[in-house]
Amino acid sequence: MPQKMTDQEWEAQNGSLSPDEARAQDLCWHCSGKGANYTAFGGVQRKVPCRECRGDGKARR
Repeated sequence: MPQKMTDQEWEAQNGSLSPDEARAQDLCWHCSGKGANYTAFGGVQRKVPCRECRGDGKARR
């Protein structure tokens, strides 16, 4: 059985690109091209589809 990530590890899955870096690579500025944002609080971990790119990770112009 895989070990559950800590909240910090879970949130670390969010992209680390700046908005300008993401756009230069034709990726969504909000999720860094991952298609989702990761949030956690008190052990409750959620993967939320990105509203900006509608989950496909591509930049919108």
